[in-house]
Amino acid sequence: MATLPIYVPVLKGKEGEYSALETLANDVRNRLMPLIEVPDVPYDYASEAWAKSLDEHVGGIADRLQKCWHDAPLYLDLPWSEGDERLSDGRVALEAVLSDCAERGVRAVPVVSRKKSAHYLSAAGSYGSSHDGACVRLSVGDFGEDIDLEAEVGRLLRGLARTDISSIDLVLDLEDLGLDTGRAALVARSVFSMIPMKEEWRRVVLVAASFPEDLSEVDASTITTLPRAEWDLWETLQKRPSRLPRRDLVFGDYGIAHPVTKELDPRTMRMSASIRYTTPKNWLVLKGRNVRQYGFDQYFELCKVLVKRPEYRGGPFSWGDQYISDCAEGMTGPGNATTWRKVGTNHHITMVAEQVASLHHAA
Repeated sequence: MATLPIYVPVLKGKEGEYSALETLANDVRNRLMPLIEVPDVPYDYASEAWAKSLDEHVGGIADRLQKCWHDAPLYLDLPWSEGDERLSDGRVALEAVLSDCAERGVRAVPVVSRKKSAHYLSAAGSYGSSHDGACVRLSVGDFGEDIDLEAEVGRLLRGLARTDISSIDLVLDLEDLGLDTGRAALVARSVFSMIPMKEEWRRVVLVAASFPEDLSEVDASTITTLPRAEWDLWETLQKRPSRLPRRDLVFGDYGIAHPVTKELDPRTMRMSASIRYTTPKNWLVLKGRNVRQYGFDQYFELCKVLVKRPEYRGGPFSWGDQYISDCAEGMTGPGNATTWRKVGTNHHITMVAEQVASLHHAA
């Protein structure tokens, strides 16, 4: 059984998240294996057309991965691609990205799911057999009564051209839990009971989320606490280790984001200044007002408020915390939406890696 990593943050492949990984301390990096979800081709609402060609969209992915995670394996998923989309040279998108990763020394582990085509599975299997393996990702819906899960997993493994799964990881994605942790625990244990070949996978990762899709329900100019239901679930499950599918089950979450990204027309979007700050049990959300009307300078005041709160861990805790401290002093900032996704994600990963490590030591 593989013992590392102890934490798998699922992150959107966007600049804020990439930069958050770049600025992690080495002791934190060594505990992680991020799962990067490459976003779909961006849409230009003004011209009512795709902003890039598929070739252009996937062409820079490997370069960015090399800069932020060049020294260890990472999971790579193209959730929007089922494998029938073709580049101008006839290759499927995943094949092109993995080829670029191999050239740049990026240790990508391709992620597959039930919706992927035979072409996608073949590209993942061919690459994984000569690199760091592959990963099967199953959601709660895949465990439905109308689905023959063993047959479906068998189909995926045949598509990957693998019979030995000792180099293949399994991600169990519970997605958005809501706030009912009791129900979430029942769902998790039900899923555990149906895992095929549970002892044979290289790793088994449990991923869940509870951050809201957006902050529209949070009032402007407030400080709000939101529960981290996925961490509550993890602690609940750890209290009964005999009921876990494996003792080396790995924790995963979606950082400071919802599993589904809302794609909005930037011309009509009304974003408010906000800081998403992870605490041991909750997220602390400091929300300002509309940045179009009140500007990004609001972040200076938000940081001044945050550093005075007992939940603030202090500048040395992480790159993100140091940025908050410096912004409160007017030494940097105010930044923009990408900056604050970087700050919040960097702090979150550092916090969660510490939490998971503490549970491991206590076990």
